[in-house]
Amino acid sequence: MLWLAAYYPQWVFQYLRYHHDLQSVQGCLLFEPGSLRVLAQDEIAEQVGIGRGMSISTAQSLLPDVVLIEFEPGLCQQASDWLCQWSYAFSARVVPLHCALMPPSSTSSNSKFAVTDCVSDCLLLEVSSMARIFGGLDSLAAQYAQKAQSLGLELQLAIANTPLGAQLLALQAPKYCALKAEALDELNEQEPAVLCGKKEGLLGREPVVNPAPLNQEQLSNTAIAQTSLTQTLAMQSRYLQHEQSRHLLASLPISRLPISAYLIETFTNIGLVTLEEIMALPDKELGQRFGQALLQMLAKITGKLPQPMVYFEPAEHYRQKLSLLYEVESMPGIIFPLRRMINEMADYLLLRQLAVQTLNLTFRYRDLELAPLQIVIHYPFAEHRAEALLSLCHMQLARMTLYQPIVEIIISADKFVPLTLGQEAWLSEDAQSGARQRLLSQLQARLGSDKIKGLRSVPSHLPEKSWQSVELSCYSSNQAKAAATAEMIIGACRPFWLLEQPQALSLAEFELIKGPERFQSHWWQDEGACRDYYIASHIDGGLCWVYRDQQGFYLHGWFA
Repeated sequence: MLWLAAYYPQWVFQYLRYHHDLQSVQGCLLFEPGSLRVLAQDEIAEQVGIGRGMSISTAQSLLPDVVLIEFEPGLCQQASDWLCQWSYAFSARVVPLHCALMPPSSTSSNSKFAVTDCVSDCLLLEVSSMARIFGGLDSLAAQYAQKAQSLGLELQLAIANTPLGAQLLALQAPKYCALKAEALDELNEQEPAVLCGKKEGLLGREPVVNPAPLNQEQLSNTAIAQTSLTQTLAMQSRYLQHEQSRHLLASLPISRLPISAYLIETFTNIGLVTLEEIMALPDKELGQRFGQALLQMLAKITGKLPQPMVYFEPAEHYRQKLSLLYEVESMPGIIFPLRRMINEMADYLLLRQLAVQTLNLTFRYRDLELAPLQIVIHYPFAEHRAEALLSLCHMQLARMTLYQPIVEIIISADKFVPLTLGQEAWLSEDAQSGARQRLLSQLQARLGSDKIKGLRSVPSHLPEKSWQSVELSCYSSNQAKAAATAEMIIGACRPFWLLEQPQALSLAEFELIKGPERFQSHWWQDEGACRDYYIASHIDGGLCWVYRDQQGFYLHGWFA
C-alpha cells in the first residue's frame, strides 16, 4: 500500500480564515483566550515580529490593525472533520490528523523515553487503490494540492510505503509549489527577452517603451530565485516518488522523529545524526537501553511491523457551527456567512450522493439567556444544490425578525434521501418539470408547508371522497401524470374546484347543459347515496357542476 501524507503546519488557523472569509485580509493571528497568547499568525504578522507565545497586547502594539481570532478546543475536531470530508473525495481511506495545539492525551508523553507512532498536523490518505482513477500518483497529488491551496491551506506532501514513513517525509518535504516544470521553462525562455528590453505579450514579442536596464545585482537575484525554485520543484517531485522514500528516510534527521527531547539529546551526544545510523544499531541493545516502544516505532517506519489505522467515517448527520467575529443586527447580513456554510454543505451532499429534505437553522443571540431563533427549511423534492438550498433559506429569513444581534450560526440536517430519489423531474423528458418543482418549493417556503399540497386519487364513488391532499415530498410528477392520463382515458369532464360543502340551488339559478351521470355508493357504505350529476350554466355566468338527489339540486363545483 502507498500512503500520501499531507502536513498542514497551521491548518486550524487557516481553516478559520477560510471559514470567516479572511483570506484576503493581511495581518491575522489566532490566540488562546485563557492565556491571551498567540498560537498562530500569518506572514504579515510574522514579518513585524509577532510569534507564537507572544501576548496579545504586545502583538497589537507591533501591528495595531491585526485581526484576532479566538481559539476554542472544539474547533480542532470541527476543522479536522472539514479536512477529512473534502479529502474523502480523493481516497476512501482517510486517517484524521492530530492537532498540535491540543495538549497530549497520553500521560506517557511526559516520560523521557516517550515515543509516538504519528506526526501531529499530518493527514494520511491511502492512494495505491486510487492512482488509476486520477491518472497516476502525480496527478492525484497535484489535484489534491490544488484543492487544498484553493481553500487557503499551505501543505507539504510526501508518498511512502508506510503511514509513519509518509508522515515523517511530509514533515521534511518542502512547501508545495503549484508551479510546474513547463512554467519554469517558459520563465527561462522569457529571461533573454527581458535582457534585450522586450517582453512576451499575448500576441507575440512586443517592444517595451523605455525599458529599464537590469543591473548586475538584479540579474544575480533573478538567477538565485530561479535556481532556488528549480531546486524546490526537484525536491518536491522527489518526495512524491515512493521509490525514493527509503533513501529519504535513511537521511532523515533524528530531530524529526516523534520521540522525546531526552532521546534526541541522547542520540546526538553519542554521535548519531540520521535515522539510518539508529537503524544500524543492534535491536537487542537498543531496546534494552531505550525501551521496546522505540523499536516498535522503527519497525513501523520500515514496514516490518504493521500500523493499525483508524479511518475517517462520514457522519450520518450534518452539523456546522460558525461563531461570528462580528455581531449581525439584520437578516440581510446573515446571508453572506450563511452562503459559505451552505456551499460547504452542498459539497458534502454531492460527495455522499445525498439530498436533504429538512434543514435546521439556529441563530444564537448575543444574550445567551435568550432562546435562540430556530428555523426549519423544508425541501419537498429533496435538494442538494447550493443555489436552491440558499434560495429557500433566503425566503424564510426575509420573514423573520431579530430581537438581538446574532453571534453564532448553526446549520444541521439529519434527514437525507439518496440523490436519485425525488429527482424524477430532472431526468424526465419534460424540461418544464424542474421549473415546476422549483416554483412549488418557493411557494411552500413563502406561504408555509401547510398551504401547498399535492393531490392523490382515492378509490371512492363520491367526488368529495375520491381525492386527498398529500405533502409535496410524497408527491411526484409521475403520480400527477398518471392521474391525468387515467382521467383522460375515462373521458369524463370533471371540475378542478369542488366546494367544501355542496350548496342548495333552485331551478331558476341554472340551466342544464349535459347529463345526467349517476354516482352511487355501495350499499354497505355509511354514505349510501345516489346522485345524478349535470354540467350546467349558472345564472351569474360560468359553468358549474350540480347534482340532484332525493332532497333536490345542489351546486358541487365550478369549471375553470
